[in-house]
Amino acid sequence: MNTNPHQTDADVVVRSLSGALSGTEPSYHIKTRPDGDFLILEFAFLSPRFYALVDQINDALPEANVFKDRMGVSVRPSKPANVLSMPETALLQRELAASLTVDKNTFGADFLNRYTPSVTNLEKEVVVSANHVVYGRRGSGKSSLLAYAMHQLRIQGFPYCWIAMQTYAARSDKQAIASVLAEVFSESAQYASSAAEFHAISTELLLLGEIEDEATAGVKLTRMIPRLRKAISTVSSDTRMFTIFLDDLHVLDQRLQPEVLACIYSLTRGNSAFIKVSGIEQLTNLWDGEIKRGMESPHDIQTLKLDHNLTSPDQSKNHISSILDKHAKYCGLPDIGYLASDEYMDRLVLSAAAVPRDALSLFSKSISRSLLKGQKSVSITSLNAAASDAIEEKLKDVQQDLFNKSGNDISEYLDKVKAFCSKQKKNAFLVKISNKNVSYFNVQKLVALRFVHVLHEGITPHKAGERYVALMLDYGFYVGIRTARSMTLIPDKPRQLIVKELRTLPILPT
Repeated sequence: MNTNPHQTDADVVVRSLSGALSGTEPSYHIKTRPDGDFLILEFAFLSPRFYALVDQINDALPEANVFKDRMGVSVRPSKPANVLSMPETALLQRELAASLTVDKNTFGADFLNRYTPSVTNLEKEVVVSANHVVYGRRGSGKSSLLAYAMHQLRIQGFPYCWIAMQTYAARSDKQAIASVLAEVFSESAQYASSAAEFHAISTELLLLGEIEDEATAGVKLTRMIPRLRKAISTVSSDTRMFTIFLDDLHVLDQRLQPEVLACIYSLTRGNSAFIKVSGIEQLTNLWDGEIKRGMESPHDIQTLKLDHNLTSPDQSKNHISSILDKHAKYCGLPDIGYLASDEYMDRLVLSAAAVPRDALSLFSKSISRSLLKGQKSVSITSLNAAASDAIEEKLKDVQQDLFNKSGNDISEYLDKVKAFCSKQKKNAFLVKISNKNVSYFNVQKLVALRFVHVLHEGITPHKAGERYVALMLDYGFYVGIRTARSMTLIPDKPRQLIVKELRTLPILPT
């Protein structure tokens, strides 16, 4: 029982700091000095934000509180034997959970301070005044890269609007285009000299998006284009470019995607306005060659590929470690190595297949599993179990990303790949690169859905002129509750496979 007479005043401070730290109560002690008691708040690493929070709490304290102007932060005197029981670890879990879904509001004005640059430094390209499409698998950082560009515009005071295409998931009707444009004009009204005009246009488009007859909606929308284009010109100029962000275009029906882009491009082209899109490449359709509609790469829109699977494993490990390090320091930990061994990080990169969001999720879940087992640090066993559980979530993503686009067919093909790997007793294999190869077409969708991951983009193992892509079936199928002891896991750690190893991989039948 704490008998310090000033414990009540200390509780007031700690509760206030706990409220600012997502409900996590920090470690502390009361230091008795000749000039009176002093409240010391302890962290394994002193993030600058802790000083700012303590200053804010101090300013708000009443003069009667004995710790007014008598509090501070300090580094923990020693590393606890059980690092998982630390308040900093609990705070890290909360922060990881908050960062798993990124949109225009994530982290608010603090976004750029929390942001980790992409592996290939695409940030310098995405901010250029040009049309861009950012490709990558789920969780690879597409939305984060768009948000980076958006926040740069915010700082410069440039106009922009952000449209979350998830609102229109699976839509194939022309009315959806009117609804998207309604959002564009509603969001950009704040930059217009006549906000009332933009709101009126938005209302008109919103109503058009709700009429029953698609043909009528299409005709009316086409007739509105010149007026909409003229309106857009009032919020942009050569020195004040306007940008429209379309996040997750791939969730629209593939037939509608080029129509949406064609319509918006007709408003922005030559109007000091630009379009920046994100999507899963295998599910995104920018250009309809038959009717010449959409945006054609590279003429109309530049492609930025964010995700390189496991083709650069060393870079991927460094990238994921840097992301986790930044979160760890924000939460009062020196780095992620304070909680996890290097062997754990190797397995994390392979289990997440270099997808940043999957790595963050698996790390958080393996902390929970390690805590349940009474372990004092995160273990590979807990990571394996978390990876196995994650497969179920990925299976749910099939329906979310594909909707009615042959989701059942892909599930059946996945079963064939799993059976092939089980028979060969290897989780890695080769597929012939050919647009006529049905296996190649289907396996690309499995890559997009994160069931299969690219190890090498193209090798010639046998016959000259025949190139194959080297792939790895997700670790989650063979670890944790699905452990297959007879399965050879390739690669065994994040490393570049040599050609000799790649040539020994079995070839998936066409």
